Parts: sequence; structure tokens; C-alpha cells
Amino acid sequence: MRIPVATIIGLLLVLSAVEGAEAGDIAGSYSGRYRCREWNTLDLRIEDGGGGRISAVFAFKAPGGSGAYSMTGQYDERAGRFQLVPQRWLGTPPPGFNMVGMTGRFDPVTKRLSGKIDTLFCFQFELAGEGGAPLPPLPATAAANREHATNPAQGIEYWDAGMSAATGPARESEPIDDVIDWLRKEKYSCLGSARVRWDATGAKGVAGGSVDTRARFVIECDGDCRGMRYTPSTQAQIYHFDRTRPVPVMQMKGLWSGGTAIKWVFTRPEGGTPPDVYIHQWSATGFDSGPGCKAPKSGSATAGSSAAPTSPADPPSRRRPPAGTAVDPRPTTR
Repeated sequence: MRIPVATIIGLLLVLSAVEGAEAGDIAGSYSGRYRCREWNTLDLRIEDGGGGRISAVFAFKAPGGSGAYSMTGQYDERAGRFQLVPQRWLGTPPPGFNMVGMTGRFDPVTKRLSGKIDTLFCFQFELAGEGGAPLPPLPATAAANREHATNPAQGIEYWDAGMSAATGPARESEPIDDVIDWLRKEKYSCLGSARVRWDATGAKGVAGGSVDTRARFVIECDGDCRGMRYTPSTQAQIYHFDRTRPVPVMQMKGLWSGGTAIKWVFTRPEGGTPPDVYIHQWSATGFDSGPGCKAPKSGSATAGSSAAPTSPADPPSRRRPPAGTAVDPRPTTR
């Protein structure tokens, strides 16, 4: 039996339309929630600019404030993946809140968006589109406010492998040396270091910096580091390696051309001499920068550091010198 050409063309057009619908037009309005320590309300309106470009308005309600800001990003229709980065506030920014980005997937069948909020203190989001399946209610345990090591009000508690080994056998190398070896194997190079400056009380310290595209930041602490917490305040996307590395390491990705600013804030209990803290920046640029970023002590200099130690009293190192050597525990000055 022969099928008329016109019928075949009609069927192809119908199948094409169905395939296009299944591929997923992400444009539309979505409502749901996102979690930054606790679940907050989110309404997201996405517009399709064509060619994989999308824009959105992120409107939220959270304990202590509400607001909205614009976003732009990319949508891969074949894979169903999208990414949105913040642009500017719409109206007066609520105090204490920062704009955040989001990365996730679109399910054209359920018309849901799901993924992760791209900042250090936030986690997942889940949104339901108009005409799609509604979100299930949160279980009672999930609705409760939980404690996390990354507490935005207090910062991240400092930890390194030297603390765990303080009462055990002496390490063959310092934790920072292990991280330097790992970064070099990953083809990263040292860009420079910034030293944390403590205030007169020794309870709060700050340092500045920026990230252009992608970089890893290593925190090295020498002295009494227990009880110290730190927070990177930035619009850059952040991934924390947590305790998978022997000292704190974060990977950041800048969002703006010309660099995304970073303000580091460190806190510790008052009393005693604050530790010597350096933030080392590494980049996968492919060039060899020499010995690597390391705090100056025992006669060594910090590669690439533009900050000379200026504290009135240098803290003693809490790390053990190799057996049979006499080491001056004070950091050298340049």
C-alpha cells in the first residue's frame, strides 16, 4: 500500500513538533524552594533568548528578608542542563543577603527544575513549572534548621591534618607540602599569596583578593589555629574540598570579566597571639612558578607573595622540626 507524500510530510511535521516539545522549552514560571541552611521560598521566571541564551528573575522569601534580581545564562536543550548567574538587584537589596547563581536540569515531562545553588553556604533547589507535577511536601526533619560546618553566621571552622596528628607520630611532611604536591600533579601553578591582617584584639582578621576565571585557594595557618573560622565573601562560584585535603582548599570560578572580588574574614576567640595565616592562590595556567605558595618560616620565602609580615609578635610554629635539627620557630621577615 502506498502512502501519499502529503500524508508522510504531515506525519513528519507532527513528529517534529512532538520532539521539539519533548526536548523542552524551558521558558516559563516556576515556584518552589531552595536551601541555604534552611528551605526558603523561590519564584523563578525564565525567558528564552534563542541560541541557548536564557534570562531570568530570581524572587525569594527567606527568614529576615526578601528580594529579587535578574540573571542570565545558558541552556543546553539536548542535555536539559542550564546555568544562571546573577546580574543586578531589582529594587533595594535586602540587608545581609547576596545574589547567588544556580546550576541544574530541566525535566520537560514533569516540568521541574532541580539542581544546586552555586555558593558555599547553600545547597539544592527544586521548582515546579506551570501545568507540571507539584512538588511533594518536605518531610518534618528536612524543614528543621540544621547545623552545618559551613555556618554563614559564624564561618567555616578551620581544620588541617596537623591537628589530627598532634598527639600521634610526627609527620614526614607538613600538610601544606602535601597540598602543594597535589596541586602540581593537577598542573596548577602558584599565582601569589595574601597574608591575613588581624585587628588590635586579635579576634578578627581580613584579606582581599579576586578570581578571574577559575582558581584554587589554599589556607595555611601557623600558630594556635584551633577555634579559628573563616568566610570568603564573594559572588564567585565556590566548591570546598572539605577534609578530603590536609589543609582547607576551595575552588572558585569568577562570574565577571575583569575579575570577581573576594573578601576573606577570619575570626577567633580573643586572647593570646593570633596565628600567622596565608591564603595562597593557584591557577591551572600551565606555567611553572617555582617552589610554590608557602608561608615564610624557617628561612624560606613565600613564592609570589606581595605581603610582608608586619605583625608585632610572630607566633611560634605548632609544627615539629625534623629530628636532629634546630629550627627558629619564628617566621622570617622580608
